[in-house]
Amino acid sequence: MKLSDYRQYFPICETDIYLNHAAVSPLSTRVHHDLQDMVTKRSQGPIEVFPEFLEIKKELKSNLARLVDGEVEQIAIIGNTSEGFNWLVNGLEWQEGDRVLLVENEFPANIYPFLNLESSGVIIDYVPVNDGLIYLEDIEKNIHPRTRLLSISFVEFLSGFRNQLVEIGKICREKGIIFSVDSIQGLGGMPLSVRNAQIDFLSNGGHKWLMGLQGCGFMYVAPRLMNQLKPAFVGWLSVKDSWNFFDYRLDFLDDAGRFEIATPNLMGMVGLRASTGLLLEAGIGNIAPHLLDLGERMITGMSEIGYRYIGSQNTAERSGIYSFNGPDTVGMIKYLKENHIHISLRNEVLRFSPHFYNTPAEIDEMIHICKRYKAL
Repeated sequence: MKLSDYRQYFPICETDIYLNHAAVSPLSTRVHHDLQDMVTKRSQGPIEVFPEFLEIKKELKSNLARLVDGEVEQIAIIGNTSEGFNWLVNGLEWQEGDRVLLVENEFPANIYPFLNLESSGVIIDYVPVNDGLIYLEDIEKNIHPRTRLLSISFVEFLSGFRNQLVEIGKICREKGIIFSVDSIQGLGGMPLSVRNAQIDFLSNGGHKWLMGLQGCGFMYVAPRLMNQLKPAFVGWLSVKDSWNFFDYRLDFLDDAGRFEIATPNLMGMVGLRASTGLLLEAGIGNIAPHLLDLGERMITGMSEIGYRYIGSQNTAERSGIYSFNGPDTVGMIKYLKENHIHISLRNEVLRFSPHFYNTPAEIDEMIHICKRYKAL
């Protein structure tokens, strides 16, 4: 199938142009069908679907492992990106004077869990951002002898800057630093390999580029980090032989399942299994160049009407997010919404984020609407 053929699975295309996947994605009919099927089973029978739930989780983990180039045993199903980072922060042993390196202008999910360490004497350092760009030399300059962990986004939520994870991973490995990644704004649109980038920890919500429901995501834990990361919370599903209810042995599972403490979000898993299956079918190798082409089209069109692209001029550092500064962005987004075009306004910047089913014709129509507003 061509990528445009997948439009049949997105009813929003019939009435609107949706360019806001960096906020929340519309659900496909495949997701809708699987959710409806599970609701019917839970309301009309068989009601008890635990065996099916286990199979759903197994299939979902397999999809997620394929998307990050990891192993199923390294994947844990969680609620959201912030939850993952809290597992990381609270699972490591910290000493006063340890340091964590973060990046300026990151989304708060990749900031606040680490700020909570300051009360324990951990020092937080920041890599500066230069006009939306992050330079490797600035990362290296801000590494301290006591830096224990670096956490960075795969793709920056405002500028769309795609960090070069492989190079950052090399730096972290050479210096013995734990490498943590917030991948929510890139995974599903851009290729990512935890192996090649030597990522130790990764957290990702499922409702943006993975196109699932809010409240269901996952985290990845590398084998080298698994035994360092003590489960900060424990439940009956964290342990081996969990169905032996009266044998109270705190014998953790050997894999990332130890972080799945109890009954997870069943409907979220159903939706995310369907949405990730659709993405794998379409192929990230097909999706990524398509998004870059749509982005180039936006950059050209928006610059012609006086809006400045705030991301990188290097295609290798671009993603599916394209943001623009310019006059009256508040009025512009209101006008776009009135014309059934969905984007975000972040820090008075227009943020466009198309996905694989969007077309060049939709981008052209969006630019036409923007030009019409400028002419008012």
